[in-house]
Amino acid sequence: MDYVSPISSAIMAVVWIVYFQLFFLQYKRNNRPYLVIHHAQNENPDALCLLVNMGQETVHIQCVQVVVHTRAGQEKALTVTQYESVAPDDSNVQHALRQGPVPSGGYLVLGSFRNVILGKNSEDEDSDYLFEDITGFELRAAVIHGPSTYPVGVRRSFTLRHDGRPKIFPHNIHSEQLNRRKDRNEVRRWLEEELQPKCRGRSESDSSDQSASE
Repeated sequence: MDYVSPISSAIMAVVWIVYFQLFFLQYKRNNRPYLVIHHAQNENPDALCLLVNMGQETVHIQCVQVVVHTRAGQEKALTVTQYESVAPDDSNVQHALRQGPVPSGGYLVLGSFRNVILGKNSEDEDSDYLFEDITGFELRAAVIHGPSTYPVGVRRSFTLRHDGRPKIFPHNIHSEQLNRRKDRNEVRRWLEEELQPKCRGRSESDSSDQSASE
């Protein structure tokens, strides 16, 4: 029976390895960012658009963009922001800028879908396109998530129908999470288009990135 003790030890070792692996996977899952782009009131284009943080960690919103598609086949990316001056002591400055930290369970009001889509153009008579010209759009956001080395993102696509009263419909029920290695370049591109940095690169250690000395 001398073989019983080594077998028992081997079984216990396997059990502990499996346990720690499951614990590590659960830890990674719990600390993974999860953002939701929420259409608050069904298909109404004047309903509020919310960016909700469903992860366990606070995230910092760096940029929110909308990519609109028109009947003429044009595609245009716009920054989602407040189109009026904001006082530094404004208590609602975070909602006005569409930037800043959002705690777990918190949300950022991006405005109505109509205003998010049109931005400044909603009040311009000589704008490049009208609300009726838009057939679809994609909302996307790049955020800094504490445990993540790289910026992560979220996006969601919608269709805009104009048969009768305008209505907005999401392409599916999910907000696409861009937090994997293959998504890093995509999210970084959003930020570089937004911020137009002097230096660009893939990581903080790159000689070409924003951490490079001047």
